[in-house]
Amino acid sequence: MRNRAFYALGLLVMLIAGGFIWRLHVLQIQQYDYYATREKNNYTRYVTEEPIRGRILDTKGRVLAYDQTAYNVAVVPALSKNATATKENLFKLGAKAEDVEAAFENSKLYPFQPMVVIQDISESNRLKVLEVENDDPAIKLVLGSKRVYPYGQLGAFITGYVGMASKEDLQRDENLRPSSIVGKMAAEKVFDSYLRGQPGITEVLVDVSGRVVKETLVSTPVKGYDVYLTIDMDLQKVAWDAVANEVGGVIAANPRDGSIYALVSKPSFDPNVFVKGIDSATWKEYEKNSSLVNRMTMSQIPAGSTFKVVTGLAGLYYHAITPDFTINDPGYLQLGSARVWNYRHRSWGKVDFEKGLAVSNNVYFGTVGLRTGIDRIYEVAKTMGLTDYPWIEYDAVSKGIIPNQQWKKEVVGEPWYPGDTVNTSIGQGYVAVSPMLMAQVYQQIINDGELYKFRLLKEVRDGKTVVFKAEPESRPQSTIYKNWFPVIRNGMEAGVDWGLLTGLKSSMYTAAGKSGTAETERANKYHKWLIAYANRDNPEIMVVSLRLYTTDTEPVKITKTVMEGYFRGKSAVR
Repeated sequence: MRNRAFYALGLLVMLIAGGFIWRLHVLQIQQYDYYATREKNNYTRYVTEEPIRGRILDTKGRVLAYDQTAYNVAVVPALSKNATATKENLFKLGAKAEDVEAAFENSKLYPFQPMVVIQDISESNRLKVLEVENDDPAIKLVLGSKRVYPYGQLGAFITGYVGMASKEDLQRDENLRPSSIVGKMAAEKVFDSYLRGQPGITEVLVDVSGRVVKETLVSTPVKGYDVYLTIDMDLQKVAWDAVANEVGGVIAANPRDGSIYALVSKPSFDPNVFVKGIDSATWKEYEKNSSLVNRMTMSQIPAGSTFKVVTGLAGLYYHAITPDFTINDPGYLQLGSARVWNYRHRSWGKVDFEKGLAVSNNVYFGTVGLRTGIDRIYEVAKTMGLTDYPWIEYDAVSKGIIPNQQWKKEVVGEPWYPGDTVNTSIGQGYVAVSPMLMAQVYQQIINDGELYKFRLLKEVRDGKTVVFKAEPESRPQSTIYKNWFPVIRNGMEAGVDWGLLTGLKSSMYTAAGKSGTAETERANKYHKWLIAYANRDNPEIMVVSLRLYTTDTEPVKITKTVMEGYFRGKSAVR
């Protein structure tokens, strides 16, 4: 009896042991891959370390933007024992609510990634962070960097600025993380892929309770490339000072290859204020003055008389006129009961094409417009790129608007009248273009229809090694009009020789140009344009100057100052 009981007990023990052995076999052998994968997916995380961003330099090697060592405050929400308390601690340290909330939201995808919420914390506040860090392991004082823009407002629309990657940035580029620093504007944005570098990666192993068990360095950060621009900060300063306190700006470029030498827009902004996060007072001031709007690339304003070259070209190309076409100018063009006057109601007597451009005669070009027709004027404007975005290596640009019968019917809901044709012919009415678009038009006039892409990039370097050298890009934009461009240039030269632009003359160069005055919605306030180039035989610089909402004259002084600054700098190099 006792033997039978002993036998039964032994059998039971063997069955239980066998079950354990079988279960161990299943866990260790049959399901090894499953649990290994589950452990890998659930408890291994990757943390990135931002690299040093590449520098931005001008054509002579002067530094426009660079990274400087700084202490930042970061939060790792996964390490927080009490999210509410952690947030409160961050607020006390000076973090903004929107930055903290964004950090906690982003941590759902990247739980162990330190999210920077305060950049470049002061030395006096570092001790406070260290004290908080002892009580709250989610808050970290981390060594990082901050972006510095030594030229401030002077270079703002050239460099732009950087910031944390937004939701849109993250959706656009899968390689980005919420902690990534990316370009937000101008060169920082356009050349971000060169400047950004490669982040370092650390593998973090976390146990079931959320504690970090092991950290393994996968790769170290790789510094971004240095980007050299075509900008010359000497000429940029000359243009900046010439514009003075006006609302407006300057574009100075090489018409033969599209290199931009200077790009000024006022009012401007200080890109350094975006590094730590712009305060509300500064933001309101910038909004009030539209300081973040590049008026030379984004404005949509009437071109005024600078548009007359398009009207004249259409008249010549479609044989509505010849260069010898002459009118007797009484000072106004009669349209039914209305009159379109010349500037200051002046009568110029007999006017042919050259004189019409030289003295910017409204009656002449209004007549040319009526003879040519709006559809043909529109076609020439479209061919020259005025109904599209400018061809430029820049991020913030606006499209041009050139009206015709269809446009007015669709947008305004009214029929087209002869007065609309006259207004369009002299760059008024519904014409709305940016200075950069008009720069394209005049570049084509200089180059007999060939258009060079306007560009900021000169070359990209890794230390002293050139890894990419930018080359001019061009296309035959409007070469079908090449037979008539010399006629346009003759009129622009006459404008400087004896017309309205004699003030542009200089012993340092021979220039040609066209001015423009456009009416605005403000009484007795005008947009004043001047587009010019030098030298005549071998153009190497073109300047677009703009003064917005002014009662003064065309920006001849601004343009002359910039041109002389260019040739003076060129002589100094020799």
